[in-house]
Amino acid sequence: MTEFRRMAGAWRAVAVTACMAWAGAATAADEPRLALSTNLDLAADTDDFRILRVRAGGLYQYLNPWSFSGAKVQSTHYTQGAFRRDVAALLGRYRDQRRDTLAGVDIEAGVARVSGHLRPVGDATLRLATTLGTAVDLIASADLVETPKALERGIGYTFLAANVEHPFGERLTATALAGWQHFSDGNARAHFRARLIWLAIPEQGVTMQLRYRQYATREANVGGAYFNPDEYRQWLGVVAIRKRHAGWVFSGALGAGREDASASGSRPSYLVEARGEGPITGDVRLAPHAGYSRSVGFIASPDYAYRSAGATLLLPFR
Repeated sequence: MTEFRRMAGAWRAVAVTACMAWAGAATAADEPRLALSTNLDLAADTDDFRILRVRAGGLYQYLNPWSFSGAKVQSTHYTQGAFRRDVAALLGRYRDQRRDTLAGVDIEAGVARVSGHLRPVGDATLRLATTLGTAVDLIASADLVETPKALERGIGYTFLAANVEHPFGERLTATALAGWQHFSDGNARAHFRARLIWLAIPEQGVTMQLRYRQYATREANVGGAYFNPDEYRQWLGVVAIRKRHAGWVFSGALGAGREDASASGSRPSYLVEARGEGPITGDVRLAPHAGYSRSVGFIASPDYAYRSAGATLLLPFR
């Protein structure tokens, strides 16, 4: 955490600029309003690769957490030993979804400048819900490959996928995703993911899940820029919970299983996730999160682990 505190000066000016641009706006409570949105995210792994990411921006025509649009600026600071790299990005934001089914559009998209290259970053989802309960998600995302060598080369990727979610009765749901990932260095991967979700204790929001994912790589040699096995597979047994209390939604997951990568063999894999979202005073909303993952799916190391934490603060103006 000492290292992260030293990083804080790199993004302070970004947050101040966004606050000045959007502070002081006022509209009627029942009309679209302006809002300030800020994000702080920290991540670190067992290779001492660290990430500090800050976003700050304004939302206009803000009606509620499921309907708004706006823009954000982003600053990301990467460190590992003597390696230092700062990456700035500009993103647009648009969300128009139903609260009950999340049917609709959720987009956060923009560009980042890294090592002299402009790369797309963000996520976009179009969710279609049917009267039978089946939902289809069309997904597009893009980001940087976050390793020192990849950042020095300015490598990014884009990802296109379709996900189908279908209920089998009141307590069993299955999902399946097929996707294609293209890297700016010419590499590509075909992805498949699936989940089987059983609502074990409905009154407590507890589910038992079986999660599976795999990918196959087109180009094995990427010059050591990032972990790139020919094939990767992982399955996890997960216990998850989702609860509502005092206007807040709390969720968490605890999982364990095994993974198999062609470059490193079979090993155990684990994950822990926690998240909350709700009001802290009036219309001001906070969404903290934390996670831990032990998986060779990122680095060819038997003891590799990735830790993350962060929070989003949303402040609508009356």
